[in-house]
Amino acid sequence: MATETTTTTSTIPSPSSLRASLARDGFVHIPSLLSADQLSTLRSATAELTTAARAGAWPYIRTLPKQFPPWPSDPLHGIWGVQHLLHPANPSAGVFAASYFGDTVMGVCKSLLRAGDDELVMELYNLLVRPDAAFELRWHRDDVPADAAPADEVARLRAARGEPPVFAQWNLALFEDRSLVVVPGSHARARTEAERAAGPWEKEIEGMKVVVMQPGDCVFYDNNILHRGVYNVTNP
Repeated sequence: MATETTTTTSTIPSPSSLRASLARDGFVHIPSLLSADQLSTLRSATAELTTAARAGAWPYIRTLPKQFPPWPSDPLHGIWGVQHLLHPANPSAGVFAASYFGDTVMGVCKSLLRAGDDELVMELYNLLVRPDAAFELRWHRDDVPADAAPADEVARLRAARGEPPVFAQWNLALFEDRSLVVVPGSHARARTEAERAAGPWEKEIEGMKVVVMQPGDCVFYDNNILHRGVYNVTNP
């Protein structure tokens, strides 16, 4: 049976609590990380870029029904994501750069990683959008293939984990969002027999949680937690 996690408080946990939650559960959900002004600014910028992407005026997109790259640049069959937010051709690149490099998110990242500004290496910054048709991602770990044997899976997970952590990944919600589904604690162990036997798009896995996010919430997670995405066509 799936459970849902919801939060309403805006208090950011202490650095030690953030790290403990990430180590134990594989994710940490922070409510109301964005201010109302930040949320409004990002909503406007993302709406403009998404409109351009759906119209074929922005070629850097994630297209249906593909989960993994490469993606074609033609939005004919619909999109579920927009890429390259910091590209200089994007009129709102400065808005996205401010959200990416600003203290709001970076403060949490530095707490999780116990790192300073000069120790960070920034990678991908992309936008997931309401798909043009029902769309789901399969259960996966980002850096461990689904066909990995249990011993290899454990070895890869151990190699990827560090103390302090060496990698931070996050989802930042601009609207109410229920797309991220995780299996808490799975980042630190091999899959169970039931998880291995489950179908790629299995609706229910024992202990899974739907991470329910409100506008402005942020969830940081280990990219090797067992997770999937379920995108509702009625969401913005």
